[in-house]
Amino acid sequence: MFTLKNLKVRDAYSRDLVDSLIVQPDEDFAEVVKRFANMPTARGIFVADQHQHLLGVITRRDLLEWSRVRVGAFLHPVTPDIATNFRVVQLMHASTAGDIMHPESRRAGVVVEDSLAYALKTMIELDLIVLPVVDEHGHIIEDLKLDEVLLLITEEDQQS
Repeated sequence: MFTLKNLKVRDAYSRDLVDSLIVQPDEDFAEVVKRFANMPTARGIFVADQHQHLLGVITRRDLLEWSRVRVGAFLHPVTPDIATNFRVVQLMHASTAGDIMHPESRRAGVVVEDSLAYALKTMIELDLIVLPVVDEHGHIIEDLKLDEVLLLITEEDQQS
């Protein structure tokens, strides 16, 4: 029987050749959405500075929440309990990738020597299906997708 602690990020990432979208925090979010929509196989949006240093992640849930706030308000009226939700208010006034970036997602980066157990725990805690893989300076070098982790787990499980 294997354990995820024995497997490293380097054992799983780069199996999928589709990269995530990397954007800068001041980019217009409507343009980011257009770029992401034109990359149907991309699963992540990472926010980075001009040197590719990770600042955070825009999650699929962020995209859904933004859509709900922008489009859903026409479908369902904003109730007082929703209107007082800080994230909803933040999304209502958001216009850039940095505004939409998921709170706490700065800690989403993993390095190649991190255990897959740590990476999976981070995915679960932050509700992400893709994590940025960063170097020792926090620069994005790749991404790690949930399906890559699951594929490695099933391959290892079949070998045991």
